[in-house]
Formats: sequence, structure tokens, C-alpha cells
Amino acid sequence: MVSQSFLSSLADTLSPSSRVLVDKESPEFAASMKRWSNYGLRIPFGIIQPANEQDAVASVQALIKNSIPFVPASGGHSPWSSIDQDGVILDLSRYKGVDVDLSKNLATIKGGTLMKEFQTALHPHKRFAAVGNGNTVGVIPYYIGGGISTYTPLVGYGSENITSAKIVTAKGDLVEVSESQHPDLFWGLRGAGQFLGFVVELTVKIYPYSLLGNDEGVRMCGTYIFLAQQVDAVCAALQPIMESEKYISAGHFMIVQAPPDFKQQALLVAPQVFCSADEAKALFQPLVDIGPIQQMLNPSTFDVHSDHLDYLCAEGDFKRFTQMGMGSWSTANFKKLIELHTELIEKCPDAAMSGYSVEWHTSCRAKRELDTSFGLENIDYWLNVFSWYKDAANHALVDSMDKKAQFAMRVGTGEANFVSYTNTSRDDPVAYRYKGVDRIKRLQDLKKQWDPTAVFTKELL
Repeated sequence: MVSQSFLSSLADTLSPSSRVLVDKESPEFAASMKRWSNYGLRIPFGIIQPANEQDAVASVQALIKNSIPFVPASGGHSPWSSIDQDGVILDLSRYKGVDVDLSKNLATIKGGTLMKEFQTALHPHKRFAAVGNGNTVGVIPYYIGGGISTYTPLVGYGSENITSAKIVTAKGDLVEVSESQHPDLFWGLRGAGQFLGFVVELTVKIYPYSLLGNDEGVRMCGTYIFLAQQVDAVCAALQPIMESEKYISAGHFMIVQAPPDFKQQALLVAPQVFCSADEAKALFQPLVDIGPIQQMLNPSTFDVHSDHLDYLCAEGDFKRFTQMGMGSWSTANFKKLIELHTELIEKCPDAAMSGYSVEWHTSCRAKRELDTSFGLENIDYWLNVFSWYKDAANHALVDSMDKKAQFAMRVGTGEANFVSYTNTSRDDPVAYRYKGVDRIKRLQDLKKQWDPTAVFTKELL
């Protein structure tokens, strides 16, 4: 059981740069507890902030030895990054770093490094990697949970790009894993690592900007805003872009309330394409021909990949983000999604900042081994249900609309093909998150071998 004396003794063994926080009224404790969302937020007995690998490993070992529950926190986006008074949070904000090996085109990410920090470290070397849409998302949990990316058509999902890792097991051992070291655990880590151990370091593949078609890391980003009644024309214009075999693209087709007053529903198409400005203009011309309310087409570079989404990374309030894989595009289902978004705002004006969207990327053109536990590498469409509101009294209503949205986009799909993204949901059956009886059995066997006492959640047991 966690106690003041345990944390005091642990603090004495850590380096001077590390911190152990127990005063819940202190500014440091409050700052560490800030989260992307207050939904389900719990307050721990204490917080450990290791400043290096040695302190991180020693902290985990001490917690395991004393049977004290704990959860890691990197960027604070995870709904599972807080715990109640029976446990502690391992806050990795003091332990960060990126080491770049240009000779091998690899980058090693440490502890709580965030996505923006990763991008900034790679940019001077004219290198890119699979990254997510959010500057304050933790890199390691993003990769080990799958890693959906704008760059997936070029390099695959994040989990495919992991080449090695250091992981603390349920026995407290620091283990290095790769294709040659503990290959079974390495397979499991690439898609389900959060359930098998505590990953302190990750090495991933990086790629030269030249793979993007230029030496500056540039892609072309469009924004086209339409009225809801234009949906048929927009879908007809967008589908050939999403399915293009000539151009590599990714993006979002969103249903939102238009700022600044969030009173008017709008359709926002945000395509990104890896080609010249002239080619992008021609590719997106069918969207322009419809007559958008507003339109923009600008270049953007890898180092500022998600800067335009910083407002979505705001801390506080109640937010939920659920992702569900789709086998193909359906205009009919999307039109139902528009109706559900309308219903959400009518019943809950507090949720006006919420948006429902379909994220796509054209099929991956990279050579792929696909030998990971993630197993969802061939999904090219994802439903993103983003809920944002302030009043806790609206939890049940917003959650019910989330489920309705998922149901609507699964119309025409048999349950055997339902797909949920494990980085954003643990409520759905494991068969939705990991596909195939053999894959699930292999993961369950790994869990029994490496974490039979559920140190790292009860998932897969």
C-alpha cells in the first residue's frame, strides 16, 4: 500500500533532478495533474517525476516490489493516465530526449517526449517519421498503441516502424526487445505494449524528406468549408481524392459547428497531399467548383505538422476521442452522421465544440512486413468521434451519442469486421481491437507470461 514513508524513502534514492510530489495543494502537483480532459480524472496519493532512465526504472521496480498500483503519464491525453488514492502517477515530463542516428535512419525516443519535440528534433536533419495529429501527444504511447498517421501511405503505421525498445517487465526487469532479443515480446509491444510493460525507450525508423518529393518536408494542406446541404456534391468530389492511386493523400472530412459563435453546422474538408502546389490545386479543383464558403490551400512542413490543431490540445473541460476503423467509404452512413451531430447539438448545446469526422489516408505504398500485434495496418478509413463539453451532467447524453455515431458508421459491416482503436478505447471487446483468434491467443499468452499479476492493467487476461 502506498504511504508517505514509502515515497519519502524512494525520493531519497532518486537523482536531485527527479521529484516526488505528495502535497496536493502545491503548484507542482496541480501542474502535473493537468490533463487534456477532466473526464474520469482521479487524484493519486502521489506523483513521481523521474528525470532519467535510471530513476524511471528504479521507481517502477520499487512500485512493483511493494505492490503499489501506478499509471504512466506523458502528454496527458490518455484517459488512463490518472489513478485514485491507492496509487501513484509516474509523470514522465522530466525525462525526455531524442537521439538521431542518421547513418541508420533511426531515432531513439526517451520517456515522456512529446510529438512536437520529436518533430523539432528530426527537422534539422531533413528527416520525418510517422507522427500523430497533436503536438502534446506522447510519442511512445502513440507508437506502441498503433500510430495512425498522415504519413501512413508512405511509411505505414507507427507500430510497424518500431525497431527496438527498452521495457520494464512486471518482475521489475529492464529488458531490451527487438527482432533478435525477446522477439515474441517485441511482436506484442508493437501494438499492445501498454499492456505488457513500462516502455522507457523506443527506437523507430526515420526517413529522408526526399521521400515526400522535396527536401523541405513540405506537403500541401487544403481547407474547404461547406454548408451541410452540399454534402452530396462534396462526397462526390472527395471520394476520388480519397481513393486516388496517382496521388498520396490523407485528411479529415469533418462535421462541426462553425466558429466564432458555433451556431451553424458546417462540413470541413481538410485534405493533405504530397505533390506540387499546382498538382494539389488541380486535384482539389472539384471541391472548389462546388462553391465552398471558405477555402485555403497552403504548404506546410513536417516540423509544424500539427500546429494548426493546437486549439484541440487545450487542457481541461470534458473531452472524449474515440476512433473506429472502417472498411470503406459510405456516403449514406456519413449523411446519417450529419444527422446525429445535429441531434447532439440540439440536445446538448454545451457540446458545440464537438465534431464527428472521417479520417482517411490512401493505401500504403511502402514495403511492409506487417508482423505486429497491432494488426490493423490495412485500415484506410477511421471514424473520429470528438466530444467536448463543460458540464458533467451531460456525460451520459454525450456518451450515448458517441455510441450512436459508431453504430451509424458500422451499418453494412458484419460484427466480425468491427474495428476499434486500442489507443482511444478499451470499452469494446478485445476482438474489435485485435483481429483474429490467433492474434488474440498469442497476445493473451504473452500477457500470462510477462504480466500474469496485471501490473499493467487486466487487459488480455
